[in-house]
Amino acid sequence: MRKENLLQEIKELEQQMIADRRFLHQHPELSHQEYQTTRFVKERLAQFGLQPEPLETDTGVSVLIRGGKPGKTICIRHDMDALPIQEETGLPFQSEVDGVSHACGHDIHTAIALYCGRILNERKEELAGNVRIVFQPAEETGQGAREMMEAGFKKLSPANDIVVGLHTHPETPVGMISLREGPMEAGADYLRILIRGKGCHGAHPYQGVDPILTAAFLMTELQSVITRVNPAVKPAILTFGSIHGGKACNVIPDQVELLGTLRVFHPECRETNLQAIRRITEQVCASMGAEGIIELRGGMPPVYNDREVTEGIVKAAGEILGEESVRLLEFPSPGSDDFAVFLEGTKGTQFFLGTGGESEETRIGVHSGRNVFEEKSMAVGTAVLVQYVLDTLKDC
Repeated sequence: MRKENLLQEIKELEQQMIADRRFLHQHPELSHQEYQTTRFVKERLAQFGLQPEPLETDTGVSVLIRGGKPGKTICIRHDMDALPIQEETGLPFQSEVDGVSHACGHDIHTAIALYCGRILNERKEELAGNVRIVFQPAEETGQGAREMMEAGFKKLSPANDIVVGLHTHPETPVGMISLREGPMEAGADYLRILIRGKGCHGAHPYQGVDPILTAAFLMTELQSVITRVNPAVKPAILTFGSIHGGKACNVIPDQVELLGTLRVFHPECRETNLQAIRRITEQVCASMGAEGIIELRGGMPPVYNDREVTEGIVKAAGEILGEESVRLLEFPSPGSDDFAVFLEGTKGTQFFLGTGGESEETRIGVHSGRNVFEEKSMAVGTAVLVQYVLDTLKDC
């Protein structure tokens, strides 16, 4: 397929793609609640001649496009859940759901995946191999990918040989993509630390065990994990974003709850850091006469981009958009994405799709109710993914 023909075909589909994206944008659904989104995706796929693979889930969809000849199976994985964020863009198609919006651009991801499926299904006889398109729920909780695996995704045949995908990126100009080989995004663990002390009157602190004071010491001490446990060339991030304890100024509470996140870029650092956090929590709390209990929630590994697949994405983008359209990142992103779960045992690459336009509101950043995603980016993302598949599964 000539590249100019592909671009022309995508251009002809662009308004339909935008219309579908705007419908999804107006009807966002939180993680584990993507029922209308799932129905919409299935209806569109049926119109494109595609039927879902069997999965034991009410949210999430996977379809397989079998090529004209045998070969590898490439999986395009995108997410489709929204965030509990009030939209403040003022767009004519802004969210109709109070307090919920597609502030991370997953509506764009979903629309791109749909039209990758349409175009590749129309070109399936050209493919020496297969394409699987995955619409994943609950990325924002860090649980959706593993839940899809448990719902039967791992048993689907043929198995994936390569996994690719993208994520909106307001920091990258529209018309460009950003990526790097190796660590691309951080792995994330979510921590809940419960410090149990002994409550008492604030005028008599010696009669109790102060969990607030213990929490203050602990939070300071835990930062030594970042500077003394990790090699300087393998950094990590430990952030606490929530502290809850007590209700009155003159009462020492029985307990304090800390909520935080650990981010690492190299898989081997994860357990080392978690062991240090457990050890320091137990020892600091014990030294103050308190008890420290740690719970881990929704952990995910780092996104680690394969060299060969990354080179293929760079080549495809250069072919279809021009070499100047590719920005190679010097450093990985401290954000996280459970796309990484699809890479466990399978090589692949995720890239950032530029959605930053000329107006300031397109460059605010994801997870903001004020950010506006540049819709011209959808044709770009579709073109890069389709071109990568055509290059990789071409009949030699």
